[in-house]
Amino acid sequence: MRIALVMICLCGTAIAIADTSRVVRGVVTHEASSTPIAGATVLTDRGEIAVSDIDGYFAISVKAADRELTVAANGFLTRSVRLPAADAGVLRVQLVAASGAEVIEVSGKAPEETKPLSYQLTADEIRFIPGAGNDVLRAVQMLPGVARIPYAFGGLVLRGLSPRDTQVFLDGVEVPLAFHFGGVTSFYPGGMLSDLTLTSGGFDASYGRAQAGLVTLTTREPRTDRWRMGGSIGLLDSSVQAEGPLRSGGGVILGLRRSYFDTVVDPFVTDDVPLPSYWDFQIRTGWGDARKSGRVTPMLFASIDRVASNEVSITSSFLRAAAPFHRTWGKTTLHLVPWIGWNQLTFVEYANEFNEERSFSRPTFPGGIRSEVVRDIPWGHLRGGAELSAGYLAPTIVNMDVEGGGDDETIGTSTLFWTDFALWGETRWKLAGEKFALKPGLRLEGYGLTGELVVDLRLNIHQQISDRITMRQSIGRFHQPPTPGDLDPESGNPHLDSSYVDQMSLGLDAKLPSEVLASVTGFFNDGSDLGVRTRNPRIGGETPEPNLGGLGPTLELLLEKQLGFAIYRENVGRARTMGLEVLLKRNVGSWFGMLAYTLSLAERVDDPRLGQGWRPFELDQRHNLNIAVSKLWTNWRLGARLQYTSGNPYSPSMFNGIEIVQAPWAGNLPAFLSLNLRADRRWHRCWGDINFYIDIQNATNRANVEGRDFSFERLADEDIPGLPIVPFIGVEFLPLL
Repeated sequence: MRIALVMICLCGTAIAIADTSRVVRGVVTHEASSTPIAGATVLTDRGEIAVSDIDGYFAISVKAADRELTVAANGFLTRSVRLPAADAGVLRVQLVAASGAEVIEVSGKAPEETKPLSYQLTADEIRFIPGAGNDVLRAVQMLPGVARIPYAFGGLVLRGLSPRDTQVFLDGVEVPLAFHFGGVTSFYPGGMLSDLTLTSGGFDASYGRAQAGLVTLTTREPRTDRWRMGGSIGLLDSSVQAEGPLRSGGGVILGLRRSYFDTVVDPFVTDDVPLPSYWDFQIRTGWGDARKSGRVTPMLFASIDRVASNEVSITSSFLRAAAPFHRTWGKTTLHLVPWIGWNQLTFVEYANEFNEERSFSRPTFPGGIRSEVVRDIPWGHLRGGAELSAGYLAPTIVNMDVEGGGDDETIGTSTLFWTDFALWGETRWKLAGEKFALKPGLRLEGYGLTGELVVDLRLNIHQQISDRITMRQSIGRFHQPPTPGDLDPESGNPHLDSSYVDQMSLGLDAKLPSEVLASVTGFFNDGSDLGVRTRNPRIGGETPEPNLGGLGPTLELLLEKQLGFAIYRENVGRARTMGLEVLLKRNVGSWFGMLAYTLSLAERVDDPRLGQGWRPFELDQRHNLNIAVSKLWTNWRLGARLQYTSGNPYSPSMFNGIEIVQAPWAGNLPAFLSLNLRADRRWHRCWGDINFYIDIQNATNRANVEGRDFSFERLADEDIPGLPIVPFIGVEFLPLL
């Protein structure tokens, strides 16, 4: 028996030694200009694949049997390089432009410099950032130009514009609700992520219906050699992921996550306290070769949120199904993304003292198709596309149960059906190689709900000042239609039109010594025809009170898109924002460091017809500084993050002996300061890694102030305290790639 055990251990050790792997980090650059090459494909001898990011960097898992890496990029000669020693640092791979030689075509992200500065995070970097709690979109809140949200709630406020003005895309499909209720976590688990890109403004003509910016998430390609499983267990939720081969050479990756925060907290609160819970799942498959018959990647993802007590529950759900298709013919590339979906909001009020139970629900059924064609030419490219989408907002269904009276179901008469379309085109001219290029674009959109036809002109320019410094400029107009709820004939305004924002930016990005990436960007946004709440003349309502800030209006701002409030609005609002963004980032070897700073001013005009002038935006934050550092010591990674943000504006209250009087926007809350700490401990196993983490927010337990409200006992404003020490603790199971 002992001999058998020894043999088993020796076999396990032999397998572990044979499967010993390490991660090689490298950067792919242009040999002539040393500029980074994004979208380069890196392959090992065994067929493992990695794609270089927007800064040219890649990380790939190699084993002892691997001897070389093969690197290929569109427009460059393929190159093979020998693998470096384990302690050789960053591998630098320089590619030569294919001049008169055969061009190697690869699928992935094409390298293109004529675009506004984008900020990118990989799945590993998201794990490094203390305070993010391993969450994909909460990590975005550390980047330049992104405002801090009270209580770290979900929401993406980019350059002083509203959360509803930002779009989130997963593999080319728009996500209707990016955060679960309460914003503690986003809809997407980090274990399936390849990379994340934030474009705060100035995006090209291929995207529309957004006034602030874009967040694009990319699912990593599933491995097709064998099946793998992983997952996580945390205080708030647990998840499981699996990936592996399918027939005909395809692959699949899927994930499922379930929260149990409501179950954990329930014994400690009263029955009337609403508690959140959520589910989400994702499936992505892939078949084919883009260079032959084409590659199709069917996908399905969904999210279910519920906040409930013994008195009331609110459930918000969505589902999206899509089948992106990618095909290349020489220098021509075609992308097609057909998709369909379902959204639903349900409200239930449980039995009260009269034994009545009431509920209402309202589903929406959207769908569409997006197409794009790109043709590379010697002096740049030509690009164009079309988008067709439609939707149906079903009538409200109201149910009422009365004891002894049976069921009473009422179906509303208010419905909406719409069809939108978009056409866009752009051309890119490059002069002196890649040292100067400009990209003008035009986008034409038709909004079915408002009956409008709008035209947006956009221009992006870049100059390669030196081998290490690039200047970028962008200017353009960005229209956005109102939501279906805003146009609801019963509670909204069916005559509401779209709003638009004119954006300008100028920036420099540079590669400093020691592989430090740096950028400085100035921006200015001017918004017009914003839909703001006004008196509803159909029901003779009173003029709404002016917005005087506070947590209530701020939370409404964050939830208005998620809950789809039907509010009467008119196109009389204005917005203007301006500022400066700074980023320093280094992720080489065992060190990760990032500094993000934003200096900004954000203002609004609600209704000039009432004599209202410019006021501060609810989340106007003059200074926003984040510094994060992380270091790997053998199996431990330790990190810290310092966050400093100017206090949000508010309207102080006072009692003059007769009534409570507010001084509109006369004060600012105290500055927010927080120290977050994180520790990871990793154990290597033959099947993968076990990673234990503890992520502590507000580790010093500083008494931050998130708001102020009038106290009738003190007859003065009283602080609304922020979060105390909040630990995120969990275990991840990471299979070998």
